[in-house]
Amino acid sequence: MISAAGLAMSSVPVVCFDTCSLLDIMRDPSRDTMRVPDRIAGLALLEAAEVGRLQCFLPEQVATEFNEHDVSTQDEAERAINRVRNQLSRINALDAVYGASKVVDLAHLDGHVGRARGIVGRWLARLQTFKPGDDAPAKAFARVNTATPPATRGKESSKDCLVYETVLELASGLRSAGTKEPIVFLSSNINEYLLDRRSLKPEIAFEFAPLGLDYAQNMGLAKHLLGL
Repeated sequence: MISAAGLAMSSVPVVCFDTCSLLDIMRDPSRDTMRVPDRIAGLALLEAAEVGRLQCFLPEQVATEFNEHDVSTQDEAERAINRVRNQLSRINALDAVYGASKVVDLAHLDGHVGRARGIVGRWLARLQTFKPGDDAPAKAFARVNTATPPATRGKESSKDCLVYETVLELASGLRSAGTKEPIVFLSSNINEYLLDRRSLKPEIAFEFAPLGLDYAQNMGLAKHLLGL
């Protein structure tokens, strides 16, 4: 684990993960939000990280949340795949009644979740966990009390805000250390960060701009913003 005092200038682009974007890698592949180009971009970013062309960070709170949801996310994906396979089996059987002789086989999906978790494991091997300063929880709580984005009035947003404050501190520390390369925060949590699912909420844009910090809701955009 690293803190602001231990940060050094990065000569390569930097990406910082939110919990959702790490879990997304192994979520139910039948979801409409799962896109092939993003998975291809994600593998390209991972390969860049593994050869030293990309530096990767994980807020301490994200590491905690990932450990809480790791197994349940895999289980959910397995159940979803089984639902699709059962549905296809029924369709095959119905079609056979009308004389079809061929069937669609999804046996190759048996290992999908394990393969996806393996990719997450490769990411975890490259991700440095960043521990924020002692004042980060108080800053996050103040943000919740004033419903300042990413906090949302009427929603329990303390964890989101702690992640956010950690990302700001990380970016500030990297810039203070002399980092000139792109820094991207990757989070598919678009409702908290985007206005009308398009542009950053003004309050967030105001805080990101001085730090040269960019936001990406998916791997494809992250790859573009990182220049990789």
